[in-house]
Amino acid sequence: MRGFAVLLALLLVACSEPSREMRSMEVSGTVIAPPGVEGPVEVRLFVEWALEGELRHPLQLIEIFPAEAGKPFTHRFDYPVYLGEGLAVFAWIDTDGDGIHCTPTVRNDLGGLAIAENGDSDAATVTVNLTEPCRAPGWFYPPAP
Repeated sequence: MRGFAVLLALLLVACSEPSREMRSMEVSGTVIAPPGVEGPVEVRLFVEWALEGELRHPLQLIEIFPAEAGKPFTHRFDYPVYLGEGLAVFAWIDTDGDGIHCTPTVRNDLGGLAIAENGDSDAATVTVNLTEPCRAPGWFYPPAP
């Protein structure tokens, strides 16, 4: 009987949902656009490296929020510790005001990505320089080794 109870307990543990640990985190910084480039800015937060083994990949989206070019921002969010490690911050500026990061006919929206040096702590600071037209976050980041 005792062996059955131990086996049942092991099965329940093995079949239970994995930990979904979240950590409250604050990111602050500035998005820098070239002189004369204006428009709404969208900031996207990513887990720098997500998962493990063969499933390990860069840039797992966490959250999106608005900011203004040239003005400091601060944003508090829940960081999904269970997904991986590090913090990457991508931003783009909507130069034509259409709400879409580039289209086949309009290629003026600028983007940039910064890796938070202290991305595994409770607070991170970044400066994102918008330099590249129509580049997605993955273009700025090297592929997994």
